[in-house]
Amino acid sequence: MHGTMGRPRAALLITILGLPGCTDGEGDDTDASATATATTTATTATTATATTATTTAAETESSTSTGDPTTTGVEPTSTTDATSTTDATATTDGTSTTDGTTTDGTTDVTTTDGTSTTEGDTDTTTGTTGAPACQDDLPNPAGPEVVIADEFKPFYTTYDLGPVPGIPGGARLGGCVIHYDDPDKLLVAGLSEDPGGKIYEIGVVRGPCGNIIGYSGLATVVVDAPYVDANLAYGPKAVLFYTHWPVDQISQLLPGAMAPASTTNMMPLGVNKDQGVSGLGFVPPSFNDPGGIRVLSWSGGYWYHVAYSPLGDHFSIDGTTEITKLPNGPGGFAYVPKGSPGFDTEHIIVSEWSANLVGVYEVNDLGDPDPQTRKDFFVVFPRPWGAYFEPVKGDFMFLTWGANMDDRIYIVQGFEEPPPLPQ
Repeated sequence: MHGTMGRPRAALLITILGLPGCTDGEGDDTDASATATATTTATTATTATATTATTTAAETESSTSTGDPTTTGVEPTSTTDATSTTDATATTDGTSTTDGTTTDGTTDVTTTDGTSTTEGDTDTTTGTTGAPACQDDLPNPAGPEVVIADEFKPFYTTYDLGPVPGIPGGARLGGCVIHYDDPDKLLVAGLSEDPGGKIYEIGVVRGPCGNIIGYSGLATVVVDAPYVDANLAYGPKAVLFYTHWPVDQISQLLPGAMAPASTTNMMPLGVNKDQGVSGLGFVPPSFNDPGGIRVLSWSGGYWYHVAYSPLGDHFSIDGTTEITKLPNGPGGFAYVPKGSPGFDTEHIIVSEWSANLVGVYEVNDLGDPDPQTRKDFFVVFPRPWGAYFEPVKGDFMFLTWGANMDDRIYIVQGFEEPPPLPQ
């Protein structure tokens, strides 16, 4: 698979230092009675300060990697200077101003402390594109290396978050996931598909609207995870599931643990080793199989149901059923949050590594994709692999694997928030 490719070893690590303001969508007039709602929205959506977005490097603790999944990792640390302030005043013309959102306004003026004031006509909930009205601008819009399909351009904006500080340059990225009980911590798979693979933790900075706008500190090792691959996914009991390729395994990591509780070989359960598991996800609660496990294989693109059952503090993986097959060498996938602009029915979004594309598929009531419904979401994307919707704003996070640059995370704004973790 990917493992035969050359590995870029550039040492440059990018840390975002400036805090941008918010931009607001356009919509209908809102009267003064919406002031309290706007204030509450700004307060709850904001987890990073409007007065500073300076990231503070956390000391990277030492760790020893042997490739043995039972090797003790390093307790992650990260420091984020983040507080939240929201001010709102109502005027006789029905306008109100908050730090990070507004009840009506089309002209966004960003002040030196990161707050924004707007005037005019703006819906507090959604703009004319259907995207949330309050979105934080990132300093690095994605370049020409990524091209979104024309159908989705009106709704979504892509930013380059950059390489992950603390993960070595050239260490190909796999999946990522926000920590189950801390929205300001991100877990990232580094050295994906390598015997020295690891899961790292790094802090993230959120802007006044709640979007992730940068990293905080340096990534530290949570667990050694040889051959870790395209998805990290929390399941019931906050157990972290992750795949290994090409060894065709699924591991489960308990909260606070530094070694997996179990690692299951999938070949005896019906997944061909030459088409080993790469992507993994849980079916959202709106479907007829809520919490069901689905996996994708690389490179064949076989889509499986995975049967599992409780086993003490984690789960027994009991068997698989092959359902369908997807093209283009798929890896990470995720369910598009219901109600996201441009999606009238339920879909999954899939990183198609072998074709440098990102596709979307309609899914049935069991959460399974129909290959005949595939269409492009990105018509150009450099070696996409990991795929994840973060829970606070619904921002979609793509990770690159073996691109011709230091592998990095891209963020796509405009989706709805995903449903809660399976229980």
